[in-house]
Amino acid sequence: MWTVVSDALRRQRISAVLISGFAVGAVLLAAMGLFGIVSSSVTRRRHEFALRLAIGADHARLVRLVLGEGATLVIFGVLIGAPGIYVAASLLRGVLVGISPLDPLTLGSVAVGLSFVTMVACYVRARRVLGIDPAQSLRQE
Repeated sequence: MWTVVSDALRRQRISAVLISGFAVGAVLLAAMGLFGIVSSSVTRRRHEFALRLAIGADHARLVRLVLGEGATLVIFGVLIGAPGIYVAASLLRGVLVGISPLDPLTLGSVAVGLSFVTMVACYVRARRVLGIDPAQSLRQE
C-alpha cells in the first residue's frame, strides 16, 4: 500500500521540491538585489553621511536611517506583491498538497522571512557607515 501511495504522490513531491528550490533562488536573488541597492545608496550618499557626522549625528542614528530605508523597501514590496499572491494561488492550487495557497501562517512566515533577509542585507551595508571618517570624506570632493 505504501508503494502505491508513494508512486501516486511522486509527481507532486517532485513539483514541490522544484518550487521550493526556485523559491530559495528567488529569495537569494531578492537579497542580492536589495544588497546592491542599499550598497549603491550608501556609496552615493557618503558625503551626506559625512556631513551629518560632522555636524553631530552619531553612527547609530545613521545606521537606523539606512535600516529605515530598507524597511520602507520591504513595506512597498509586500504591498506591491500582495495582489500577486491571489493570482499565483490559482496557478499553484493543483500543485500544493495538504496546504492552501492562501494559508495565513505560510504567507505570514514568508513575509517575516523576507523581512529578516532584507534587514540583514541592509544591516551589513549600513555597517559601512561606521567606517566613514567625516573629515576625509568631505575633503575628497
